Amino acid sequence: MNNSILDGLNEQQKAVCISDNNIILTACPGSGKTRTITHRLAYIQEKFSPSRKLNIAITYTNRAAEEISSRIEKMGVNCDTVWTGTIHQFCMHFIIRPYAMYSERLSKGYHIIDEYISKKYLFDIAKSLGLNLNYYDDPRKYPNVVTKYHKFLKQKKEIDFDLIVELSYDLLLNHKFISENISSVIRSIHVDEYQDTNNYQYLILAEIFKSNKQINMLFVGDVNQAIYGNLGGVAKNKEEIERLFEVSFENKILSGCYRSTQSIVDYYD
Repeated sequence: MNNSILDGLNEQQKAVCISDNNIILTACPGSGKTRTITHRLAYIQEKFSPSRKLNIAITYTNRAAEEISSRIEKMGVNCDTVWTGTIHQFCMHFIIRPYAMYSERLSKGYHIIDEYISKKYLFDIAKSLGLNLNYYDDPRKYPNVVTKYHKFLKQKKEIDFDLIVELSYDLLLNHKFISENISSVIRSIHVDEYQDTNNYQYLILAEIFKSNKQINMLFVGDVNQAIYGNLGGVAKNKEEIERLFEVSFENKILSGCYRSTQSIVDYYD
Protein backbone atom coordinates (compact mmCIF):
# COMPACT_ATOMS: atom_id res chain seq x y z
CA MET A 1 0.00 0.00 0.00
CA ASN A 2 1.39 3.39 -1.07
CA ASN A 3 0.86 5.53 2.05
CA SER A 4 2.31 8.57 0.28
CA ILE A 5 -1.15 8.97 -1.31
CA LEU A 6 -2.27 10.58 1.94
CA ASP A 7 0.69 12.96 2.16
CA GLY A 8 -0.32 16.61 2.26
CA LEU A 9 -3.85 15.96 3.48
CA ASN A 10 -5.14 17.44 6.73
CA GLU A 11 -6.52 15.14 9.43
CA GLN A 12 -10.15 15.59 8.37
CA GLN A 13 -9.33 14.72 4.77
CA LYS A 14 -7.27 11.69 5.79
CA ALA A 15 -10.10 10.40 7.99
CA VAL A 16 -12.48 10.48 5.03
CA CYS A 17 -10.00 8.74 2.73
CA ILE A 18 -9.32 5.77 5.01
CA SER A 19 -12.86 5.26 6.33
CA ASP A 20 -14.81 2.17 5.28
CA ASN A 21 -18.12 3.76 6.31
CA ASN A 22 -20.77 5.24 4.06
CA ILE A 23 -20.28 8.98 4.48
CA ILE A 24 -22.13 12.24 3.94
CA LEU A 25 -19.35 14.82 3.81
CA THR A 26 -20.21 18.47 4.30
CA ALA A 27 -17.60 20.43 2.37
CA CYS A 28 -17.93 24.03 1.31
CA PRO A 29 -16.05 25.54 -1.67
CA GLY A 30 -12.36 25.89 -0.88
CA SER A 31 -12.32 23.15 1.76
CA GLY A 32 -10.38 20.71 -0.41
CA LYS A 33 -13.30 18.48 -1.37
CA THR A 34 -12.00 17.69 -4.87
CA ARG A 35 -8.62 16.90 -3.36
CA THR A 36 -10.28 14.59 -0.84
CA ILE A 37 -12.33 12.76 -3.49
CA THR A 38 -9.24 12.36 -5.67
CA HIS A 39 -7.04 10.99 -2.90
CA ARG A 40 -9.82 8.73 -1.64
CA LEU A 41 -10.26 7.20 -5.10
CA ALA A 42 -6.50 6.69 -5.34
CA TYR A 43 -6.31 5.24 -1.82
CA ILE A 44 -9.10 2.70 -2.45
CA GLN A 45 -7.62 1.81 -5.83
CA GLU A 46 -4.22 1.09 -4.27
CA LYS A 47 -5.66 -0.64 -1.21
CA PHE A 48 -7.61 -3.19 -3.23
CA SER A 49 -5.20 -3.63 -6.13
CA PRO A 50 -5.22 -5.80 -8.25
CA SER A 51 -9.02 -6.07 -7.90
CA ARG A 52 -10.89 -5.08 -11.07
CA LYS A 53 -13.90 -3.60 -9.25
CA LEU A 54 -14.62 -0.02 -10.20
CA ASN A 55 -14.27 3.10 -8.06
CA ILE A 56 -16.59 5.75 -9.41
CA ALA A 57 -16.86 9.53 -9.08
CA ILE A 58 -20.07 11.15 -10.31
CA THR A 59 -19.63 14.88 -10.81
CA TYR A 60 -21.92 17.74 -11.71
CA THR A 61 -19.84 18.84 -14.72
CA ASN A 62 -17.53 17.29 -17.31
CA ARG A 63 -14.82 19.68 -16.21
CA ALA A 64 -14.91 18.38 -12.63
CA ALA A 65 -14.69 14.78 -13.86
CA GLU A 66 -11.70 15.60 -16.04
CA GLU A 67 -10.02 17.42 -13.14
CA ILE A 68 -10.33 14.38 -10.87
CA SER A 69 -8.99 12.01 -13.54
CA SER A 70 -6.09 14.34 -14.31
CA ARG A 71 -5.10 14.64 -10.66
CA ILE A 72 -5.14 10.87 -10.14
CA GLU A 73 -2.95 10.33 -13.21
CA LYS A 74 -0.45 12.91 -11.91
CA MET A 75 -0.24 10.95 -8.66
CA GLY A 76 1.08 7.99 -10.62
CA VAL A 77 -1.82 5.75 -9.63
CA ASN A 78 -3.17 3.14 -12.07
CA CYS A 79 -6.51 4.54 -13.24
CA ASP A 80 -7.80 1.36 -14.89
CA THR A 81 -10.50 0.85 -12.26
CA VAL A 82 -11.36 4.53 -11.71
CA TRP A 83 -14.32 5.92 -13.66
CA THR A 84 -15.36 9.58 -13.54
CA GLY A 85 -18.22 11.39 -15.26
CA THR A 86 -21.60 13.05 -14.90
CA ILE A 87 -24.78 11.15 -14.08
CA HIS A 88 -25.76 11.32 -17.76
CA GLN A 89 -22.46 9.77 -18.79
CA PHE A 90 -22.83 7.13 -16.07
CA CYS A 91 -26.30 6.22 -17.31
CA MET A 92 -25.18 5.99 -20.93
CA HIS A 93 -22.06 3.95 -20.12
CA PHE A 94 -23.47 1.52 -17.55
CA ILE A 95 -27.21 1.34 -18.28
CA ILE A 96 -28.49 2.54 -21.64
CA ARG A 97 -25.80 1.34 -24.04
CA PRO A 98 -25.56 -2.18 -22.54
CA TYR A 99 -29.28 -2.64 -21.82
CA ALA A 100 -31.21 -0.52 -24.34
CA MET A 101 -32.69 -3.68 -25.86
CA TYR A 102 -34.82 -4.13 -22.73
CA SER A 103 -36.48 -0.72 -23.15
CA GLU A 104 -39.48 -0.41 -25.45
CA ARG A 105 -38.52 3.21 -26.08
CA LEU A 106 -34.87 2.53 -26.87
CA SER A 107 -34.80 -0.96 -28.38
CA LYS A 108 -35.50 0.18 -31.95
CA GLY A 109 -32.82 2.85 -31.93
CA TYR A 110 -32.38 6.31 -30.46
CA HIS A 111 -30.51 9.55 -30.98
CA ILE A 112 -29.48 11.93 -28.18
CA ILE A 113 -30.23 15.62 -28.65
CA ASP A 114 -28.43 18.37 -26.77
CA GLU A 115 -29.97 21.24 -24.80
CA TYR A 116 -29.84 23.60 -27.80
CA ILE A 117 -31.94 21.28 -29.98
CA SER A 118 -34.28 20.50 -27.09
CA LYS A 119 -34.92 24.20 -26.49
CA LYS A 120 -35.52 24.82 -30.18
CA TYR A 121 -38.09 22.02 -30.32
CA LEU A 122 -39.89 23.37 -27.26
CA PHE A 123 -40.10 26.92 -28.56
CA ASP A 124 -41.22 25.75 -32.01
CA ILE A 125 -43.97 23.69 -30.42
CA ALA A 126 -45.02 26.59 -28.18
CA LYS A 127 -45.25 28.83 -31.23
CA SER A 128 -47.34 26.25 -33.09
CA LEU A 129 -49.74 26.24 -30.15
CA GLY A 130 -50.13 30.02 -30.30
CA LEU A 131 -47.95 30.84 -27.29
CA ASN A 132 -45.89 34.01 -27.64
CA LEU A 133 -42.84 33.31 -25.46
CA ASN A 134 -39.69 35.36 -25.10
CA TYR A 135 -36.16 33.95 -24.80
CA TYR A 136 -36.26 33.81 -21.01
CA ASP A 137 -39.61 32.00 -20.73
CA ASP A 138 -39.64 28.29 -19.89
CA PRO A 139 -41.83 26.34 -22.34
CA ARG A 140 -41.79 23.37 -19.94
CA LYS A 141 -44.17 25.29 -17.67
CA TYR A 142 -46.94 24.60 -20.18
CA PRO A 143 -48.24 21.00 -19.94
CA ASN A 144 -49.57 20.99 -23.50
CA VAL A 145 -46.13 21.97 -24.81
CA VAL A 146 -44.42 19.23 -22.82
CA THR A 147 -46.92 16.60 -23.93
CA LYS A 148 -46.47 17.46 -27.60
CA TYR A 149 -42.68 17.70 -27.16
CA HIS A 150 -42.39 14.17 -25.78
CA LYS A 151 -44.69 12.81 -28.46
CA PHE A 152 -42.49 14.52 -31.08
CA LEU A 153 -39.30 13.05 -29.58
CA LYS A 154 -40.80 9.58 -29.56
CA GLN A 155 -41.78 9.84 -33.21
CA LYS A 156 -38.24 10.91 -34.14
CA LYS A 157 -36.62 8.26 -31.89
CA GLU A 158 -34.79 10.98 -29.97
CA ILE A 159 -34.09 11.43 -26.26
CA ASP A 160 -32.94 14.50 -24.34
CA PHE A 161 -30.78 14.68 -21.21
CA ASP A 162 -33.77 14.37 -18.87
CA LEU A 163 -34.93 11.22 -20.64
CA ILE A 164 -31.47 9.67 -20.27
CA VAL A 165 -31.89 9.49 -16.49
CA GLU A 166 -35.62 8.77 -16.52
CA LEU A 167 -35.28 5.84 -18.93
CA SER A 168 -32.25 4.57 -17.01
CA TYR A 169 -34.27 4.47 -13.81
CA ASP A 170 -37.12 2.70 -15.60
CA LEU A 171 -34.69 0.03 -16.80
CA LEU A 172 -33.35 -0.54 -13.28
CA LEU A 173 -36.81 -0.57 -11.76
CA ASN A 174 -38.31 -3.01 -14.26
CA HIS A 175 -35.31 -5.31 -14.71
CA LYS A 176 -33.64 -6.06 -11.37
CA PHE A 177 -30.86 -8.07 -12.98
CA ILE A 178 -29.50 -4.84 -14.51
CA SER A 179 -28.81 -3.23 -11.14
CA GLU A 180 -27.43 -6.56 -9.91
CA ASN A 181 -25.03 -6.77 -12.86
CA ILE A 182 -23.86 -3.17 -12.46
CA SER A 183 -23.48 -3.33 -8.68
CA SER A 184 -21.40 -6.50 -8.88
CA VAL A 185 -18.52 -4.66 -10.61
CA ILE A 186 -18.50 -1.56 -8.38
CA ARG A 187 -16.53 -1.11 -5.15
CA SER A 188 -17.22 2.55 -4.35
CA ILE A 189 -19.26 5.52 -5.58
CA HIS A 190 -18.36 9.13 -4.84
CA VAL A 191 -21.03 11.76 -5.55
CA ASP A 192 -19.77 15.34 -5.83
CA GLU A 193 -22.05 18.38 -5.26
CA TYR A 194 -24.88 16.10 -4.14
CA GLN A 195 -26.97 19.09 -3.03
CA ASP A 196 -27.60 19.91 -6.71
CA THR A 197 -28.36 16.31 -7.65
CA ASN A 198 -31.46 15.55 -9.70
CA ASN A 199 -33.89 13.29 -7.82
CA TYR A 200 -33.47 10.58 -10.48
CA GLN A 201 -29.76 10.43 -9.65
CA TYR A 202 -30.55 9.50 -6.05
CA LEU A 203 -33.05 6.88 -7.23
CA ILE A 204 -30.67 5.35 -9.78
CA LEU A 205 -27.78 5.08 -7.33
CA ALA A 206 -30.05 3.73 -4.61
CA GLU A 207 -31.30 0.93 -6.87
CA ILE A 208 -27.73 -0.05 -7.71
CA PHE A 209 -26.56 0.19 -4.10
CA LYS A 210 -29.44 -1.90 -2.72
CA SER A 211 -28.41 -4.69 -5.10
CA ASN A 212 -24.99 -4.77 -3.39
CA LYS A 213 -24.73 -3.05 -0.03
CA GLN A 214 -21.01 -3.79 0.06
CA ILE A 215 -20.54 -0.77 -2.21
CA ASN A 216 -19.01 2.14 -0.30
CA MET A 217 -20.93 5.42 -0.77
CA LEU A 218 -19.63 8.96 -0.31
CA PHE A 219 -21.84 12.01 -0.81
CA VAL A 220 -19.90 15.28 -0.87
CA GLY A 221 -21.40 18.77 -0.81
CA ASP A 222 -23.22 21.30 1.32
CA VAL A 223 -26.99 21.70 1.44
CA ASN A 224 -26.48 25.40 2.22
CA GLN A 225 -24.72 25.80 -1.14
CA ALA A 226 -27.59 24.42 -3.24
CA ILE A 227 -28.05 26.70 -6.26
CA TYR A 228 -29.77 24.55 -8.89
CA GLY A 229 -33.14 23.90 -7.29
CA ASN A 230 -34.80 25.60 -10.25
CA LEU A 231 -33.09 23.05 -12.52
CA GLY A 232 -34.27 20.04 -10.57
CA GLY A 233 -31.55 19.91 -7.92
CA VAL A 234 -32.68 18.24 -4.68
CA ALA A 235 -30.68 18.72 -1.47
CA LYS A 236 -31.68 15.64 0.53
CA ASN A 237 -30.74 15.50 4.19
CA LYS A 238 -29.08 12.58 5.98
CA GLU A 239 -32.35 10.98 7.07
CA GLU A 240 -33.80 11.12 3.55
CA ILE A 241 -30.67 9.58 2.03
CA GLU A 242 -30.57 6.83 4.66
CA ARG A 243 -34.23 6.02 4.07
CA LEU A 244 -33.71 5.82 0.31
CA PHE A 245 -30.50 3.74 0.47
CA GLU A 246 -31.69 1.64 3.42
CA VAL A 247 -28.37 1.97 5.24
CA SER A 248 -26.73 4.25 7.82
CA PHE A 249 -24.42 7.09 6.84
CA GLU A 250 -21.78 8.81 8.94
CA ASN A 251 -21.63 12.60 8.99
CA LYS A 252 -18.20 14.12 8.43
CA ILE A 253 -17.10 17.68 7.70
CA LEU A 254 -14.24 19.54 6.04
CA SER A 255 -14.05 22.77 8.02
CA GLY A 256 -10.95 24.34 6.49
CA CYS A 257 -10.85 26.87 3.66
CA TYR A 258 -7.87 27.16 1.35
CA ARG A 259 -9.22 30.11 -0.62
CA SER A 260 -9.55 32.65 2.21
CA THR A 261 -7.55 33.84 5.20
CA GLN A 262 -8.44 32.36 8.60
CA SER A 263 -9.68 35.75 9.83
CA ILE A 264 -12.34 35.83 7.07
CA VAL A 265 -13.40 32.25 7.83
CA ASP A 266 -13.68 33.04 11.55
CA TYR A 267 -15.71 36.16 10.84
CA TYR A 268 -18.31 34.31 8.77
CA ASP A 269 -18.43 31.42 11.23
